[in-house]
Amino acid sequence: MSEQLKEFYKKIHNSKNDIPEYASIIVRPGKKLLDIKIKKEVSNILKIIGHEEQRKGYFLHSVHIPLKNLGLTADAKNKEILPYFDEPRNITRDKATREFVEEIIRKYINILPDKKKHFFKTERFKKKKDMQTGVKLKGF
Repeated sequence: MSEQLKEFYKKIHNSKNDIPEYASIIVRPGKKLLDIKIKKEVSNILKIIGHEEQRKGYFLHSVHIPLKNLGLTADAKNKEILPYFDEPRNITRDKATREFVEEIIRKYINILPDKKKHFFKTERFKKKKDMQTGVKLKGF
């Protein structure tokens, strides 16, 4: 993980700062990120776009949603946050956040809890491997 990303995570997951707490959804964990870009979307939702050493171009690394948009406080646990990601229709506080979570689920299939507090991951890349079927010829 790059130093920029570590510093970013310290800022958004520390309740001592003036910055609101975020729920982080890791879409694709990069092994060696050289560069990251932070894009601010509607309703203070942040997207982290990363660039790996071995690959060309940037990819979506993670999405960070403020807990206030879900109607939760900073001390909420993962099991309290997960029902909002399973059923985005339950998000009544912010319409833009509800649409954003629905889009994430549509693209990346499912959101699963991670071991750390306020961290989640997607199921997309497991399914992508399952979809590769057929005979592969030797030498191709």
